[in-house]
Amino acid sequence: MDLGYGFPEWTELGQDSGLDPLGMQRPIEVIYQSIVPGISTITLRYRYYSFFPFILRHYEEKIRHSDPNEFRKFQRRCEALFALICTYGESELGITGSDWANRTLSDARAQSSEAAIIDFSVGADPNTDESLRYLRNKGGAFGAIYATQMSEMGLIHFPGAGHPNPNPVCSDVALKLADAFSRELGATADEFFEVVAAGKIALPSLKSFEAMKPNQLKQDSDEHILLTEILLGKSDTRSETDRMRRSTLQMLLDVVATSRSIPRAEQVKWHWFENVPNLQGGNAREVPHLWFLYQACDLVRLAYEAILSAALTLLETAPRRRMTLADLTDGLIGFAEIAGDQTWEDFSFGLADEATAAREHAQAMLSAMEEGETAEQVRLAVSLIAILYDRSSAATNLIEEALSGADYFQSLRTEVQFLDRARAVSASRVIADLIRERILKRHMWVASRKFRNQKAYTFHMEPEEGQLRYRSHFRVSPSSPRLDQALRYLRDISLIDENGITERGRAEMATA
Repeated sequence: MDLGYGFPEWTELGQDSGLDPLGMQRPIEVIYQSIVPGISTITLRYRYYSFFPFILRHYEEKIRHSDPNEFRKFQRRCEALFALICTYGESELGITGSDWANRTLSDARAQSSEAAIIDFSVGADPNTDESLRYLRNKGGAFGAIYATQMSEMGLIHFPGAGHPNPNPVCSDVALKLADAFSRELGATADEFFEVVAAGKIALPSLKSFEAMKPNQLKQDSDEHILLTEILLGKSDTRSETDRMRRSTLQMLLDVVATSRSIPRAEQVKWHWFENVPNLQGGNAREVPHLWFLYQACDLVRLAYEAILSAALTLLETAPRRRMTLADLTDGLIGFAEIAGDQTWEDFSFGLADEATAAREHAQAMLSAMEEGETAEQVRLAVSLIAILYDRSSAATNLIEEALSGADYFQSLRTEVQFLDRARAVSASRVIADLIRERILKRHMWVASRKFRNQKAYTFHMEPEEGQLRYRSHFRVSPSSPRLDQALRYLRDISLIDENGITERGRAEMATA
């Protein structure tokens, strides 16, 4: 897989601050982006994929102004009005700008007149004060959230440089979606754009646009059928990205059918990791194998970050919040509980005998972190690394094929290679080298590169006069690979509900 050129960038996974303290997240992102294309962690409702073609077609046919600023003004007004519509009455979840819409509706209701007029043009204006905007990002929901994913699904494309119209345009299938969405609205389709042009709407008039809400998508309508076919990659000309997404969604339907409920992403990730088929013959085109690889890579990252977090805890409690690199490494090794005569191969042998071993160690490790049990946190992290090393022995071809990118990204591949070279070496020495070189020094290298390339100061510890000085902690957490959003989409098109798989979902599984 192509990891791209350059140093680890800000990512959408992991820590709340967006930091990647060991530069290990990019290979993980590359994997999950390839198996859930067209959906991201912030694309929350699937009917937006009908709504945006609806407004893009209107702009192309009725306005057709080539100035991107004019398009943005129009687009943001459409989005702001859509947020008001979806928040009025029974409020919809996952709507961009819903906080602003709730405040705006509350202010309107507080007026004495029943027919209070809402001027949404101010909140939609990208140049108004940030505190007044429905969404602070000037690109709006389309530009900041949905455009890239819709492009991956083949719904929109952006004309090349020098084209007389630089604004996004609909593909043929998106135009069909726009037509279907418009038919569902009837006469209110034209009324919607009249209100957008005016920038104002009477509070009671929002009710007339209720058919636009995501939960009003009618089963078996042309729009519903098209959205289902697009999401599940069922067209005759489906691409490789369609095939990958379809495979993931079919796997999700199978899990939902078995569990008879809508599972959380963590449950799904562990189920696929522990039940991966034919791993020995795995390859980077098989989606079940890539989900195993994704989870293994993320678990290595978690274990390494847990050790880095423990190092920060030791530094924070040390005299003057300072320790030498050697003393810090020794302190962490002391927590690992490794017998002096064990090689790395001896230490890792047998730990992964149970299919659930990785899950049990990872969950216990995160619990130890929450309880402040630093020694146990390190011991479990080291054991988890050994378990993943052992499990990876059956996936050599898969790892090499899928992760053969630049080695300045640490990944499961680079770490297995390091451990393979040292399998006959004393386990305590291997762990010492891993902690010192691949975690502590690695963090310093990553932070220095980010400071130089991005002007972002992300050091959690700093070198000072031959010692390391504590600076700050960070949050260690599993990544979020879009599975909750994929489940939301399946729910939006009625293939699943709170009771699990629907009859429509079972019919879809039968055609797989």
